[in-house]
Amino acid sequence: MTPTSPARPTPRPSSTTTAVPQTMHSPSKRARLKAELSRQRVSLLTEWNLTIGVPDEQEPCAERADQVTHDLAQALAIQVKMRALTKLKRIERALLLLRTKYYGYCRRCRKAIPYERLAVQPDARYCVPCLALAESRLSRN
Repeated sequence: MTPTSPARPTPRPSSTTTAVPQTMHSPSKRARLKAELSRQRVSLLTEWNLTIGVPDEQEPCAERADQVTHDLAQALAIQVKMRALTKLKRIERALLLLRTKYYGYCRRCRKAIPYERLAVQPDARYCVPCLALAESRLSRN
């Protein structure tokens, strides 16, 4: 009998490693997603005029009800602008990730997000199962 070398165990990936495959979608699909993200970015910037500025000072309204209505309208406008800014940040992040191999992968399970989902929401950060899980956990709290 000839001596054989002891079998080496194959290393198991730890749960902390982020294994991301080299390619996810074809270059043409990635180009379409990039074009859609860029279109959404331009649309947000032009439609919402997302500039940082202080609202114009207005004289107080004569009637208390008019002042309350004005204040509510201003608060709603600020809330809408904040949502638009949040969406813009997500789009910017997705455009940056497109330059790397990490775009299109779920942040929770690290699996590829299907192209069909990215075509609908190119700034998606989670696959549908992980998003549903996160939403169900939020609704329980």
